[in-house]
Amino acid sequence: MVEKTLNEVELLQRESEIVELRTEGYVWREIAQRVNMSTAGVAKAYDRALERIIAPAVEQHRTTELDRLDILQRVYWQPAINGNLRAADFVLRVIEKRAKLLGLDAAIKIQTEVVTYDGSDLDAEVEKYAKLIEAGTLRYRDDVATITELTDQGEQMDMEAQTGQEGTTTS
Repeated sequence: MVEKTLNEVELLQRESEIVELRTEGYVWREIAQRVNMSTAGVAKAYDRALERIIAPAVEQHRTTELDRLDILQRVYWQPAINGNLRAADFVLRVIEKRAKLLGLDAAIKIQTEVVTYDGSDLDAEVEKYAKLIEAGTLRYRDDVATITELTDQGEQMDMEAQTGQEGTTTS
């Protein structure tokens, strides 16, 4: 039991030394030579040290911020419920901030399928859809992206012109 504790102490000291050397600007190879470890071992030890040191600090900060948001929401909740529009707006901003802190507003993953019927270039079709996504012209319904408006060089085009299929024109 004592031997295990000593090994843990030595491990913590070695990880601290690795973090310190990396902070000083040494590259992995140089650190590995100094602490008599492999380069991969040094990188793993560094990651373990950061996880042990930084992750709890970040979590504590997140908890503190969430507590603060709870207090603010509690104060403004009743006025918002009673119809105070400023208070309602404030509560919504608090809710948005909480969602960001908790990672609830993660990026939406979009998957598209391109079917060409006119022998056109597949890369060009994919590029077209990428531009639509960037321009925000996709609408979401039941987690399925549908194209509601297509444009090509400023001119509105219907789905038939884009896909070559009949009966797919959108309004």
